[in-house]
Amino acid sequence: MLRGLRRLNRYERRILNILKLGGKYTRINQFGFSRKTSDGFRFPIHSLEIGTEKAIKSNPVGFVAGVHGLETVGIRILLDFLEYILDKNSEGFLPEIKKGKLGIVALPILNPGGVALKSRSNPAGVDLMRNSGVDAEDPLPFFGGHRISPKLPYYRGNGMEPESRALYRFVHKYFYDVNHSIIPVIDLHSGFGTIDHVWWPFAKSKNPCFDTPIYEKMAYYLRTVKGHDRFKYGAQSETYTTHGDLWDRFYDHYVDQIINTTKNWTARFLPITLEVGTWSDLKQNPEKLFRKRGIFNPGKENKIETITGYREFLRDFALLSLTKLNQWTQ
Repeated sequence: MLRGLRRLNRYERRILNILKLGGKYTRINQFGFSRKTSDGFRFPIHSLEIGTEKAIKSNPVGFVAGVHGLETVGIRILLDFLEYILDKNSEGFLPEIKKGKLGIVALPILNPGGVALKSRSNPAGVDLMRNSGVDAEDPLPFFGGHRISPKLPYYRGNGMEPESRALYRFVHKYFYDVNHSIIPVIDLHSGFGTIDHVWWPFAKSKNPCFDTPIYEKMAYYLRTVKGHDRFKYGAQSETYTTHGDLWDRFYDHYVDQIINTTKNWTARFLPITLEVGTWSDLKQNPEKLFRKRGIFNPGKENKIETITGYREFLRDFALLSLTKLNQWTQ
């Protein structure tokens, strides 16, 4: 576990550096603890608020990473992006933050125990993206989630884990009460396929979600207008279907409890997943198959280029929160 702890400490030091870069516009909060390891360790789960308190309440955009402990490139992409937009000397500096127009809330490492243990799952052996309790209509066998044993990958667990509950508190606090705004939220993952995917709900079903027309218009905007055409956009179920997706649960809850019960609600909670395709260099690095973190992260020679290659996409994604609902529904 020592090497994993060192890696986790490096990320935590970068989070402290982000706090320094943001100065008075940046704050840190704790949303809970990880499941205990077999040695009795529990790791805190922290979030960052970036921007004025008014902007956080009225125009937030969310970033999440580290749901799977082996997918550390997502954590590094997020930390690099936050440094990129907060550094006054960076070409990506985002003045809308200090002007009070845009608020960013980030949960950079949801599964710190998994990072420390170099495990996809949390310390209890639960795959957090199979853990929401949502049953899929036609999931992939085994890979789509199971309850056979926590010793096997993709184990669903028997209830929501502490990390999953921390993410729910994060989502509920920052996004459910926001009106008159688009609320884009992105969750960074890696390790599937040779290309990058941008997925929206559902993972549980091939039926379209309530906001599919909005997602499709945003995909067109990001792909065609902003030039981010290397991504494959679509519902996750177009690629594969799984049990227990956390974003399916949170999105359904928002639609049921907010949209369907409130008249003239002019906001939308719009979670997506960025799946970084890290299999593209397998031909030049076949040894990746034999390393625990290998297929979930880029090779050493591509690592820096990969990490910095999402800055402009994430910046354009964040700025979606400055738009209004009628821009995407007309």
